[in-house]
Amino acid sequence: MTITTASSINPGVPPAATGQATSTASLLSSTGDTSTASSQLSANFDNFLKLLTTQLSNQDPLSPLDATQFTTQLAQFSGVEQAINTNKKLDALIAAQTTGQLSTGVSYLGKLVEGSGDTSGLVNGQAQWGYYLSNNTAATEIDIYNDQGQLVRQIPGETTSGAHQLVWDGKDNDGNAVPEGNYRMAVAALDNSGKPVSATTNFVTPVTGVLMSGGQVMLQTADGPLALSNVISVREPPPPAS
Repeated sequence: MTITTASSINPGVPPAATGQATSTASLLSSTGDTSTASSQLSANFDNFLKLLTTQLSNQDPLSPLDATQFTTQLAQFSGVEQAINTNKKLDALIAAQTTGQLSTGVSYLGKLVEGSGDTSGLVNGQAQWGYYLSNNTAATEIDIYNDQGQLVRQIPGETTSGAHQLVWDGKDNDGNAVPEGNYRMAVAALDNSGKPVSATTNFVTPVTGVLMSGGQVMLQTADGPLALSNVISVREPPPPAS
C-alpha cells in the first residue's frame, strides 16, 4: 500500500509554519504605531492558523506533526499581543501626561517667567532681570547694554548674597527713554578686598503662548521659546510704569 504524503497532495503547502511567530515578534521594534502592529499581528495570526490547519489536514499518518512546535508559536503570538496591549496603555498614559503639561503651561499665560540668560526685552517701558550673588559684596554695579553693545544705563546693585531682582524703567543715564528691544545686563561685583564676586544673571519675560515642541511644553515669550522645564521662577507682572 502506498502512503500519500502532504507534499504529494498539495505541493504548494509549506512543510512547516516555522518562523511565522518569530517574524511577528519583530512587529513592536519595527513600528511605534500600536494600531498598525495590532493589525499586522492579526493578519499574521490568521495566516499561521491557515498554515497549521492545512498541515494538520495533510500530515503524514506515519509521521504526524509535532504539537510542541505550534504550541510554542501560539505562546509567542500571545506574548506579542500582550506587549502591544502594554504599548497601547503607555500611549494613553503619555497622551494624558502631555495634556496635563499643556494645562500647566496655560496657567503661565500673562505671567512673568525667569530663565537662564542675560538678555531681556524692553516692553512698555519696562525690562526685568534676576541676578544671584555668591557672596556679600562691597559694591555691585549693574550695566545695561543695547543690542549694538553700547552702554545705556548704570545702576547700583544689591550687596547681600543671594537672589535679587531688577526692574529697569527703560531710561538711559540721562533720563531719556530708549527704544523698545532687547537689552543685555551685566553684573560687576567686588568684595571688601577688591576681588570679584561671581554673579549669575537671568532674564525675566512675559508668557504670551504655549505650544508642544519635541515632546515637551514650550512657553512662547517676547525673548523666544522657553522650555517649561527651564523656568526658574514665576511671578505676576508689575503695574505699568507711569
